[in-house]
Amino acid sequence: MPNIRCPRCGSSRIVPVGQNDKFILYGFGGTAVLFGGGFLLPLLWAFIPAWWFIDLLFYLRRPLAACEECDYMWDPRSRSS
Repeated sequence: MPNIRCPRCGSSRIVPVGQNDKFILYGFGGTAVLFGGGFLLPLLWAFIPAWWFIDLLFYLRRPLAACEECDYMWDPRSRSS
């Protein structure tokens, strides 16, 4: 992550970190909704693998930033950091 400094300690040793909680919440939540809706409209079951792929892409493309010096984690896209 170039040109990003830690807002807490000022270090430039920054690494991207995935958002595991959102990945699990949206992955399982969306799967449960599609699975349940599949009983009313069986075509929805075909969208479950697509949902997993979209959720995985979101997880990989929207990382948080973490400082290796002080272990602080933040969203580099938010204006409050």
